[in-house]
Amino acid sequence: MTRDDDRTARQIARSKTKRAGDRTAKIARTLMELKDSQLAKLDLDDDLRADVARARAVTSHIARRRAERTLAGELRRYEVAEVDEQLAKLADGGAADARQFHLAEQWRARLIAEGMAAAAELPGGHDDELPRLIDAAQRERDTGKPPGAARALFRYVVERLKG
Repeated sequence: MTRDDDRTARQIARSKTKRAGDRTAKIARTLMELKDSQLAKLDLDDDLRADVARARAVTSHIARRRAERTLAGELRRYEVAEVDEQLAKLADGGAADARQFHLAEQWRARLIAEGMAAAAELPGGHDDELPRLIDAAQRERDTGKPPGAARALFRYVVERLKG
């Protein structure tokens, strides 16, 4: 491996350009693979959002690769560091959201099974509404009704876990 001191200015510039191209290609690929809901969470420039939508609309494999390269070229006109940072936050937030969702489901199941005995350990505490929600969810479970009260209990638990 050669050091920067041994290379000419042209070689260093070409290497830097290649690394920047690799970075934009990776970001373009990531943007094209995102779900619509994830893409909507990103704060992108309107023109860039249109470029991403145009590239994502292509379905043919070869044409999709060409659209991905075109999108990578378009990305070079924008502040790539900001887009990359937003993608990193989105990836971190997605895992945290999934953990939060699973924890809320576990608490809901425990509250329905154990009743108010489990409510004392609920993070974020509880108020007068919780016993009513637990009773309704237990009745719903016992009678086989659709899960409206269980969903309301789930939303309550999610709010308590956030707080």
